[in-house]
Amino acid sequence: MHKILIPVDGSVHSIKALRIASDLAAKYQGRLLICHVLLRGKDASDLMALDISGQFDAPLHKILNKAVSANLGPAPDKILHKIGQIILDHAADKARSHGVGFETLPILTGKPADAIVSVQKELEAATIVIGARGVTPSDSSTFGSVSQEVFSRASCTCISVK
Repeated sequence: MHKILIPVDGSVHSIKALRIASDLAAKYQGRLLICHVLLRGKDASDLMALDISGQFDAPLHKILNKAVSANLGPAPDKILHKIGQIILDHAADKARSHGVGFETLPILTGKPADAIVSVQKELEAATIVIGARGVTPSDSSTFGSVSQEVFSRASCTCISVK
């Protein structure tokens, strides 16, 4: 079975990548391996700016809004884990609606590119489909730093989605 690793981070680019990975899985009888790397170092305003923030429940919105007002710095791991699970659940719902086989992996920690490449090797994923976010000041397209590092280090086919 063709294993397709799809890292999701709550961005519109990762949701687009999930849609493309789902299409590939359907066409080639593949299975999605959906992963999320903990968003360490992100503060509440970064988390509220995620495209998926509309999925956050009222108590989480309240906590994040207070943290933004108080300028508290990076969010604690407990909040990041909750957001990570929301991101994974949302991705699983999308995969389910596409009718493809999938597995959601436990939330990963560490440097995102390291975690993605490590899980790709461990699970022997044949393909990584990853959202790319990155635009230079001149508005020319570039790969995001995580996707660029994954491309240079992964031992499989990598597809970038913008």
